[in-house]
Amino acid sequence: MEGFLLVDDRDGRVLLEIADPVKAFRVLDRLQQDEPKLADAASLVRFDDRGGVLIGAETTTRVRSLC
Repeated sequence: MEGFLLVDDRDGRVLLEIADPVKAFRVLDRLQQDEPKLADAASLVRFDDRGGVLIGAETTTRVRSLC
């Protein structure tokens, strides 16, 4: 089976399973327009018989003073 998962990186929930690659990227575009905060916290993951590929993600780092 092949397809894409739209994943909320904040809690790991799978928001949507999409079979068509064109539709997957359209969903990302629409999400950015309708829900920009959710779009910033979402990743599109491709899965297939080879284990899958992360299409896009954003990582943040928090630095706190120890003093």
